[in-house]
Order: sequence, then C-alpha cells, then structure tokens
Amino acid sequence: MENYERGELAKEILKGLALGGFIVLCFAMPNLAQVVDIFKPRNSRDRYRVRQALCGLQKKKMVRVISRKGHDVVEITALGKKKVLGYDLEKIKLNPRQKWDGKWRIVMFDIPQTKKRVRDAISFKIKDIGMYPIQKSVFVFPHPCKDEIDFVGEVFGVRRNIIYIEATHIDGAEKVKRNFGI
Repeated sequence: MENYERGELAKEILKGLALGGFIVLCFAMPNLAQVVDIFKPRNSRDRYRVRQALCGLQKKKMVRVISRKGHDVVEITALGKKKVLGYDLEKIKLNPRQKWDGKWRIVMFDIPQTKKRVRDAISFKIKDIGMYPIQKSVFVFPHPCKDEIDFVGEVFGVRRNIIYIEATHIDGAEKVKRNFGI
C-alpha cells in the first residue's frame, strides 16, 4: 500500500467509486476483504486505515452503504461525485493547438450577485486554465475549449449562466494575439 497522506486514501476510494466500477462491483462492507486487497495493505494498520477512510466518507455523506442481494455495497453519492469533480478541476488546463484556425472562443458569464463567491471562483478558474480576460466576465481563447468550460461550469453548478461563442473577429485582437503568440 502506498504511503497515502492524510485524506489521500479517501480521495482514491472516491475516485474509484466515481469511475463506476472497480470498488462498487467488488466490495462488501462486513469484512472489506476485497476493498482492502485493492489497496494492497501490508498489515492490520493498513486495513484499519482503509476502514477509517470509508467510515469518514460515509459520515461526510460522500458514500452510502446499501444492501443488495444480502451484501452491503458502497455507492458514491451526488456529494461524493461533486467532490471527485473538484479533484479533476485542480488539474484542468487548456491545450493550445499547433496551428490557430482563425476562430476565437469567447466565454461570457452572468452569475447573480447572490452567488458572488461562485462568480469570483469561476473568474479565477477560467483565467487559471489559460483564458485571457478581455472584460470582467468575458474571456477569450484561440482554440476549442467548450468541453473544459462545460466541465468548470458543471463543477461550480452555474453552467446555465455561461455562454460559449466562436467568433472570427474581435476588436483590438492584436493584444490578445500577442498574449497567445499568434
């Protein structure tokens, strides 16, 4: 078993559940034998850590235990799925292509004042993944990025407040082109 930092084992369990298979299909709670085998514990301390991680996830309502055909099966909840999306959000970046196709991808959002924290987080994340701000809530990128923007919007629960546009002309595009080396 790897030397998981605090919280890392729970993170790996959640990711496995979200992938829809390798843990859900093979593990029953009473003895946890199959789950424990996945993480290759060397001793009883490692098995205990796996049990503790699962109990912690259950207390935080990220997983639930349900009975199926006489076995207790662990399933990921909506809250757990959202947490997993957050893990992937940390890694997301936009990938520029070799050659620009002449189209600008413009992302605009209008998030209500009641969700100011989300609006600020979206703005930060869109800049962080590589888009260039041309106004407070308008960003541009020279390559396709709809999937990434959809993902960010879904994670923050505001996808319906985000507009994705493909355009061939932007006034003052020279500054943006310099930014992207086009």
